[in-house]
Amino acid sequence: MTEAQKPALSLLRWAAAIGLGVPIALIAFAASPLGPNFIYVVVGIPVLLFLWVIAGLVALIVSIRSAMRKEWRRCVMAAILPVVLLIVAFDPVRFVRSCDYLGDVIHFIAMRSTYDRTIAALPADQRPRLAVFDWGGMSFASHGLVYDETDQVALPKGRQSADWLAQASHTELSCEGYGVRALWDHYYLADFPC
Repeated sequence: MTEAQKPALSLLRWAAAIGLGVPIALIAFAASPLGPNFIYVVVGIPVLLFLWVIAGLVALIVSIRSAMRKEWRRCVMAAILPVVLLIVAFDPVRFVRSCDYLGDVIHFIAMRSTYDRTIAALPADQRPRLAVFDWGGMSFASHGLVYDETDQVALPKGRQSADWLAQASHTELSCEGYGVRALWDHYYLADFPC
């Protein structure tokens, strides 16, 4: 390896680390209590995405220089991040939401035993068993987890039983326009507009 190739290799390693690190950081932050934090959402996510773009530009420069030197292997390796960024650029919100979803699933898996214990401790006469775990968010919207043994939370509005509506009226499910995505075993990820 020549002296001229060493800085390019070093830049490529940094770009690769940031290229992999940013999506991992987005998922990890979504899985942590920091995920719904207003400052993180408004400042942290854009800063991480900006770092990702900078790393992509560095990788693109390394790829072009490698192509000019006919170092095809390094050229292709360096071009991966810019190509990924180009694809993400068409719908960055979808990418961030996908990272958030993966983080929420990891959060659920890590805390599942706690949720199961809470469900098991519900009063025996409380039927249907319904529990909402609010993970936080903004003053006007939050998200969390719902356990619904009847799975009525996923039914269209107006299709839930009177017993279910009575249980839900004491939770965030009383907010008009909540949304849920099924996980498994009667658990749902939920977005609450209030």
